[in-house]
Amino acid sequence: MKFTKEDARRRVLNCAKQYQQRLLNKKLIIIYRERQDNAIRYIEVVFHERNYQHLTGLELIDKKGNVLRNQSMNFYRKCIENKLGLEEFRFKQDGTTQLKLAALPVLMDITKITKITGDYNNVRPYLFVDKVMGGVNFCLGLSREDNVYVPSSALLEDIKRLTDAPSQVLAILEKGIDTEIFLL
Repeated sequence: MKFTKEDARRRVLNCAKQYQQRLLNKKLIIIYRERQDNAIRYIEVVFHERNYQHLTGLELIDKKGNVLRNQSMNFYRKCIENKLGLEEFRFKQDGTTQLKLAALPVLMDITKITKITGDYNNVRPYLFVDKVMGGVNFCLGLSREDNVYVPSSALLEDIKRLTDAPSQVLAILEKGIDTEIFLL
């Protein structure tokens, strides 16, 4: 499917509300069995307002068409409030927007589709992520920020092509970002 600007707008507004309900201000603990040594390990993934725009492939622009940098919180607020105008955004020039928009609705259910995680193998020239999590049809690119990971790309791709050592996810724990968790 080739998305028009109107299709894109409708999709990102709808998914922003799902992101707010399902992922915003959540921390996921992804517990997995490392393929290389069979050890049980985990990563923590957090979801902030500022991460949503990266998943859409859209760029906010000013009235002259110039890209507005560091406006991800503003972008998210516009989406939640249904105030994102067609003239306020454009598709990224690198061609990734169509793929990201196709993957976006499925990624709102990332906790249900995630079966595999692994270190990103740098196979794609314009993809800058550290880890990937997901399944054989869709996955989420993660970037390291301090001691946690944040979503930085939505990918309509088999995760097994993006990691050299796909590791089996054993469990996903979910909590609020600011909630204490006790693991026994």
